Amino acid sequence: MDEKYILIVDDEVEICLLLSSMLKKMGYKTLCAYNLSDGIEKVKKCDAICAVFLDLHLPDGIGFELMPEIKNADHDIKVIVISAYDSMGERQRASREGVDYFIGKPFDRQKVIEALKVVN
Repeated sequence: MDEKYILIVDDEVEICLLLSSMLKKMGYKTLCAYNLSDGIEKVKKCDAICAVFLDLHLPDGIGFELMPEIKNADHDIKVIVISAYDSMGERQRASREGVDYFIGKPFDRQKVIEALKVVN
């Protein structure tokens, strides 16, 4: 199975729909999770995930809590944080946690394309 899936973990349905639409036009299959526990479940069940777009502030926890699950599932899964909390502190923690790319909200198509360069 050569299909690549990208998991989008964000509690904002509009963000999931927007990103999913963009990614599908680029040839990716997408999965969406609207909270941390659903994100964990999807990471454990789908072995074709090549990247995760991860919001940091979710209704049931902090996106960083998903990092061990992602790395445990597959060390090659790339993590792209998407967050409205775009401070130097958040970016530094993201780097320490093993995040591959950080996008501040709001974002545009060009930022998504740049972020996906870490996947390919």
